[in-house]
Amino acid sequence: MEGDVGLDTSVVIKWFRQGEVLAGPSLALRDAYLDGQIVVSAPSLLAYELANVLRYKDDLTPDQIQEAVQSMFDMGLELVPPLSSVMRRAVEIAHTLDTTAYDAAFAALAESLNATFITADEKLAHKLGTFPNVQLLGDIDSE
Repeated sequence: MEGDVGLDTSVVIKWFRQGEVLAGPSLALRDAYLDGQIVVSAPSLLAYELANVLRYKDDLTPDQIQEAVQSMFDMGLELVPPLSSVMRRAVEIAHTLDTTAYDAAFAALAESLNATFITADEKLAHKLGTFPNVQLLGDIDSE
């Protein structure tokens, strides 16, 4: 895969959890990013969602969660602050496709960047079925 990619938390979480389903293609995306093959963007909301999801994993200590979040920052992902135009579009997507504004923010940002939006969330991918440039993580070849 080449070009601009928008990842949601369901993909990034797999970089920090051993034994996650679909870890292979998720880690391949991380490696492609670290090798400079792709540009990864996400709303700054990613940092909060990542910390929140990890917080509810009983096998992780607060120190491990902080290390994971710091690692995400250290990678230098393009974390985009809320933009009025993206938020307007996110609200529209959330309302039209019956999803959360949180999930819609990731899709709206990817759309605004003309990036491929990748999610591991099958329900979200299904809801965004008519949305351009949506790809389910499970459909990516990790070889």
